[in-house]
Amino acid sequence: MNSIANTRDLFDGVGLAEPETVTIHDTINFRDNANGPFPDPQPFPLFEAQDVNQDDFAIMATGTLFITDPGIYTFGFNSDDGGGFYIDDEPVVVFDANRGSATSLASVDLSFGAHEMEFLFWERGGGAQCQLFVHNEKGDFAAAGFNVGNYHLLETSFVPSGDSDNDGLPDAWEEQFFDNLEQGPEDDPDNDGSTNMDEFERGTIPNDPDTDDDGLNDGVEDGSGTFVNSMMTGTNPKMADSDGDGLLDGVETNTGNFVSETDTGTNPHKTDTDEDLVSDGRELVLGTDPTVPQARPKGYVQDFDGFPDGTTDLDDGTVMYGTAASVVDGRLQLTRDGQGLGFSSFTIPTLEGSSGGWMATFDLEISDGPGANDPADGLSFNYGNFDLGIPGSAEEGMAAVDANDASPLVTENLSFEIDTWRNGDPEQGVNIAEKVEGEDINLEFINGRILDDGTSVSGPVTIVYDPVNGASFKTEGLLTNADFEDVPLTFVGDDSYNFGFSARVGGANQDVFIDNLVISLGSGAAPLQITEIEKEGDEITLTWNSKPNRVYLIERSEDMENGEIDANRDGNFGFWEEIDDGILSDGEFTSFTDQVPEGTRKIFWRVTDMGVAE
Repeated sequence: MNSIANTRDLFDGVGLAEPETVTIHDTINFRDNANGPFPDPQPFPLFEAQDVNQDDFAIMATGTLFITDPGIYTFGFNSDDGGGFYIDDEPVVVFDANRGSATSLASVDLSFGAHEMEFLFWERGGGAQCQLFVHNEKGDFAAAGFNVGNYHLLETSFVPSGDSDNDGLPDAWEEQFFDNLEQGPEDDPDNDGSTNMDEFERGTIPNDPDTDDDGLNDGVEDGSGTFVNSMMTGTNPKMADSDGDGLLDGVETNTGNFVSETDTGTNPHKTDTDEDLVSDGRELVLGTDPTVPQARPKGYVQDFDGFPDGTTDLDDGTVMYGTAASVVDGRLQLTRDGQGLGFSSFTIPTLEGSSGGWMATFDLEISDGPGANDPADGLSFNYGNFDLGIPGSAEEGMAAVDANDASPLVTENLSFEIDTWRNGDPEQGVNIAEKVEGEDINLEFINGRILDDGTSVSGPVTIVYDPVNGASFKTEGLLTNADFEDVPLTFVGDDSYNFGFSARVGGANQDVFIDNLVISLGSGAAPLQITEIEKEGDEITLTWNSKPNRVYLIERSEDMENGEIDANRDGNFGFWEEIDDGILSDGEFTSFTDQVPEGTRKIFWRVTDMGVAE
């Protein structure tokens, strides 16, 4: 027993060694030599006793859930080994692999009425337990992490669907929303253009004209997926942002002309109306026009701002893989502490010119809750001939995870790795590795802890591929930092190679966040680097690694995708605007203080070596 497929086969009679048993239980809360977060577990129905060390068995639980208050609900299960929870034959939350006791969470939008539930669980070997639960409140809490006090064990429920006045509306529905049976099917008490019968069938709220609070009445959101006019928007009346671009449906007027943040002119069915690979919501954050394509920077820039929590498609060609991977609070989350969700990845498509060299910079945060295991397991940043969307192998690069990985063989890869497992282990630390013609070669390694149990570490990461000088890898803020420069390589880059992060948790023991990712192209992409940025009031002090007797140029930009912003507030416009072209070197490091103009929402700086000082 190793998968959902094995479990379904078993209940179809494939490989069944002993007869099935059928029992009735109020909740899913069973154990055998393993423990979940909820108290008072019962023996598995098959065995009548706990701690009997049974292997290779499964359960299939079915029941009915009657929803009287429609909306989004968050469900989860904690299991050892794997399983899945389904509603109306659709997967809600699934962990399709073996694991120790860990939690999986997900949310789903449920309409009024009865829904059929199914829960599958299997045990491969060792300890076994499973618990199925739901959040105490309505809403999407899947990204918030698991706290047992916020959840209760899920029970089946049933409400009679009688219709004593024969009006086609269930009595329970009328009582829920009106406390009486006086409403008729063609009535429209909230004057939203949608009759009671329409609201019942579509799962909207009949006494709230705007169920999803997106600024559009339920009646105009016909759910067709096509915008006809302002009275037939085609949007989902139960989803405030139908296309997931960070803008409410009500502000996306589909006129093609941006007027204001409340009349964006964008299409509510397209994440990126102007198809410039920047989502409509993010363009508003950046201050650009979401109806006019912006010039793309040379390279890849992503700060993950402007995306709703839970976003998994940035609509820029990148691919997220894994249940844990999504945008949370304007950052990319790859693993979740306390949730054994396995491997995750974020892969970035080919960048023309990457074979000539590149530099990647990003902010990294790794956090581990107290107790349980030490932090685990790690992550890597990769450049190689892997496919977009493969999970990779986390702290071991971007190879296939196991023999079941159907991805084409990765034969060429350069990986920059951070291994958080296990504190005190001789293999833990930071390193650079390459794969050439299928052979793995470790190039540089520093052994040491990355973070202690129950703590958080964070800081900037700088990674360089230079086809002449080699690879460089520098981290800051970790307990053990990478500090590798110009490491010789056998690996040779290619413009057809993709970029990607891969991460995982084994014992469900760390959060990993990535932010402010910039991949800059060009040979020798890091002749110098900004090593420190300090802010005091409206002044920013930049420090970079410099050489004696040199002169440096400082430029600023407020938008790396748009040269139509006056970054210096001097009436001159340009992609980069000069601040000072005569900064003399202070030696190994040089600093410069810049005053940020009032009203600036975001700013970038560039330092250029202008040559020998006269």
